[in-house]
Amino acid sequence: MKSSLLLTLFLSIGTIVSTQAQDSLSTHITYDLTTEASVGTGDFTAYQLSTNRYHIMATRPNTAYMRGAVNIEHSLGSDFLLTGGIDAVASVHADHKAYLQQCFANLQWKGFFFEAGSREQKSVLRNSLLSVGHFAKGTNAKPMPQVHIGTTDFWTVPYTKGWLQIHFDGGYGKLMDSNYREEAFKAAPDVNAGYATGIYFHQKHFYFRTNPNKRFFVTAGIEHMVQFSGTSYTKVNGELVSKSKPLNLKTFLRVILPVGDSQYYENDAMEDWVYGNHLGSMTVQLGWNINKNHLVQVYVDDPFEDGSGMRKGNGWDGLWGVEYTNKTAGKQLIRSAIFEYFQSTNQSGPLHYDRGDYPEPIRSKITELVTGNDDYYNHSYYINYAYYGMTPGIALIPSPIYNKDGYTAYRDNRIKAWHLGITGELTPRISYLIKGSYREGWGTYKVPSIQKQHSFDAMLQGNYQLGAWQFSGAYAFDKGNIYGDNSTFNFKISYHGKIL
Repeated sequence: MKSSLLLTLFLSIGTIVSTQAQDSLSTHITYDLTTEASVGTGDFTAYQLSTNRYHIMATRPNTAYMRGAVNIEHSLGSDFLLTGGIDAVASVHADHKAYLQQCFANLQWKGFFFEAGSREQKSVLRNSLLSVGHFAKGTNAKPMPQVHIGTTDFWTVPYTKGWLQIHFDGGYGKLMDSNYREEAFKAAPDVNAGYATGIYFHQKHFYFRTNPNKRFFVTAGIEHMVQFSGTSYTKVNGELVSKSKPLNLKTFLRVILPVGDSQYYENDAMEDWVYGNHLGSMTVQLGWNINKNHLVQVYVDDPFEDGSGMRKGNGWDGLWGVEYTNKTAGKQLIRSAIFEYFQSTNQSGPLHYDRGDYPEPIRSKITELVTGNDDYYNHSYYINYAYYGMTPGIALIPSPIYNKDGYTAYRDNRIKAWHLGITGELTPRISYLIKGSYREGWGTYKVPSIQKQHSFDAMLQGNYQLGAWQFSGAYAFDKGNIYGDNSTFNFKISYHGKIL
């Protein structure tokens, strides 16, 4: 979906509003203006300032941007609501100079929606401000254009007396970074084996939870992301060889579940033993309402890249966390706090030994099955699970954009990391945010690191709210051999206004 189409969708909202609005009470138009700058020393903007922010703040050091957004909300009656937005960014010394960050149209009916366009999707289960995020559907990369349907929030299932709620979202879209992928390959052809363009994706999640107002409640579910179709360019004997995958109704249906070609060796489709690049995580989360104002939740997200991960063949790999939330009104010194541990070292073991990968007569002689070396976020056909060089998942696994030699895959996806985040209010107008992560990495199973990779990354931020104005200042730093030693001061001013 091109930017022009997204813009057309947004302008269509204006047409509907102008033709159907009977008075200003049914239509609301607001705008947001933001400017932000980061200055400091080192090779990159400090990690905590650029991570899990939809790639708004560039990874390059000494960068700044200006951002303007307009949002429209129009009621079509008691059950229907039409919304839309357009959000433009202009940057200096950044990964991207000028672009549309968001452009979308959304139609809601009761607790459900249909949406088309590119929009920053909020985290459903994880604290967007404090957590390291989701394994597949995180908040680290720019939003991808898509068409999708879902629930606006957790929806109470009828006839369950409020005991069961569900939250789902599913749709299809396209990665718009084909030129970026091609240019990244051309910039470093000696270290890269190839690249892929024209990639489409399918995403969905489904969560259910019991009544969250009870003393104890449970949340569980799954998120699933698939890259499919597109054209892969691979170096063979020094020459680029292209291979394309079809895009039709059958392919759209095939990626809903991880199914593939059982005769993939004979059909010269080695990467299609499961069609597309599938990844995601399964979640179990337990909540305890200590009282009406204090909530504690513990959770584990189990990542998977294939069936072995879904069978929990990847050992202790996953995101393990505990979160405290204070819902008391007024100033609270600690509003929310999170401690998380993330591990991705197992990946179902270092070996992958499948009889289907070999021709006869070798195949019939193989009696054992070893399905490991999941190689998180890397893929033989699509090269990486990334968008404009940034992982859409957990940023603790360093994104390819940080590879100084231009390597476009993930070099260090076997890691262990500890993360802490705290936020609260010092006065009714002043709030703070503290985040810190320590991580250790061992490269990949295919290319282990010669020495252990490590990094300590921390940030302290203060925010001041004055009516429609918000001011923030932050200091963040990195220490270690992953991002290097970076020290960054950050300043941000934003204004929220109303047109109608």
